[in-house]
Amino acid sequence: KESFTNNLKQWYQRRVRGSQLGLLTTRRDIEEGADIVMVKPGMWYLDVVSSIKASHPDQLVAVYQVSGEYAMIHDYATKSGNFKQVVCEALFSMKRSGADIIISYYTPILLEWLSQSGGVLTP
Repeated sequence: KESFTNNLKQWYQRRVRGSQLGLLTTRRDIEEGADIVMVKPGMWYLDVVSSIKASHPDQLVAVYQVSGEYAMIHDYATKSGNFKQVVCEALFSMKRSGADIIISYYTPILLEWLSQSGGVLTP
C-alpha cells in the first residue's frame, strides 16, 4: 500500500533510469536564475553532478547526502576499521564529481577532523 509521502515523491523526484529529464529541468532552473542547484541523493547521482558541472561550470552545485547513504557508509566504515578513510573517500568522490557544496550528516565529525589537522582533511 502506498503512503501519502510516496505519492508526493512523483512530483519532486526523478526516475532512476534516465537522467536526461533531470538535466533538462536543471538547465531550465539555471536559465531562470537559480543560485544553486541541488542533487540528491548524492552518491547515486554523481554522474548527474558531473554533467551539470561540465555544461554549467560557473553554476554552484550542491550534493545532499541523504540519511540512507549516511547509514550505509557509517555501517561499512565502522565494520571496516577504516572509518575516517571510508567517510573521506565517499565525500571526496562528491567533490571530484564537481560538487561545490556537500551537505552531509558527517559535518560535525568532519569539522572535528579539520580542527585536529589544521584545516587539511586527509584520510
